[in-house]
Amino acid sequence: MKIKICIIGPGVVGQATGKVFARLGFNTAFLGGNPEKTKKLRKEGYRAYLRNALFDGSYDFDISMLTVPTPTVNGQINFDAIASASVDIGKRLKLRRKKSYHLVVVKSTVPPGTSEDIVAKLVEKHSGLIIGKDFGLCMNPEYLREKTAYSDALKPWVILIGQYDKRSGDMLAEVYKKFKCPIFRCTTQEAEFQKYVHNLFNAVKITFFNEMRRICKEFSFDTKKLFEVTALSAEGMWNPKYGIKDLGPFSGSCLPKDTQAFLRWVHNNGAAAHLLKTIIEVNEMLTRENGEVKKTIIGSEL
Repeated sequence: MKIKICIIGPGVVGQATGKVFARLGFNTAFLGGNPEKTKKLRKEGYRAYLRNALFDGSYDFDISMLTVPTPTVNGQINFDAIASASVDIGKRLKLRRKKSYHLVVVKSTVPPGTSEDIVAKLVEKHSGLIIGKDFGLCMNPEYLREKTAYSDALKPWVILIGQYDKRSGDMLAEVYKKFKCPIFRCTTQEAEFQKYVHNLFNAVKITFFNEMRRICKEFSFDTKKLFEVTALSAEGMWNPKYGIKDLGPFSGSCLPKDTQAFLRWVHNNGAAAHLLKTIIEVNEMLTRENGEVKKTIIGSEL
């Protein structure tokens, strides 16, 4: 029997994810609040419903996959969409004629604890079902790029399954067994945290090179050439595991002295390196907290 998957929130992520599942043979449908998107999906040959549909007991899906937006408003995440979708899932599960085990999967980016503390509790409240018995829960972060979302969903480089329990994780792993990439499993909270680590690292890297670019321009240096060389010379650029081990603050004969020396040189020339200054301060704080460096961090030893 084909697993039936309902994508709730057919935006960029939802459409890419659902279309790939459909291509791989899963019985896939889309559920959203945008009439134009729904109409377009139907024209493309997909099952698509507006969010006020399927409250008649016909919600016969095995998996509900949440890909709704979680925008930041005034510096805080807005849970309205994911909370509303969770309530609707609960109501549909309460009314459905098919009473088999169901899996709720959160793919939206949310703070640690959201899947269990908000999504699961709202589903329980409005369905009368019990998590771990009647339905399962997974947090399955997406790593799609907007311009290449479909191809990224079709050929993921890694899959992370954050599971409420083993049964939940096993059910989602069954879906992903068709994909040829590493699959890792952890708790829902760990998966939620990892998605932020993923995005924050990208933000820090972009900001670092933007800061270096601004300094380079002060001296008319060729940033394009220098950064291309850096991409080849710096181990942190070509070794994906560089710096991720728990070896304490950076130390050794180069990194501490060179970060300090460069910051002073920038300051003496009337420029600023705010990110670098913060990096030095954080490293010094960690050094004080650790008492001593666990191990000298030099190149290939990481």
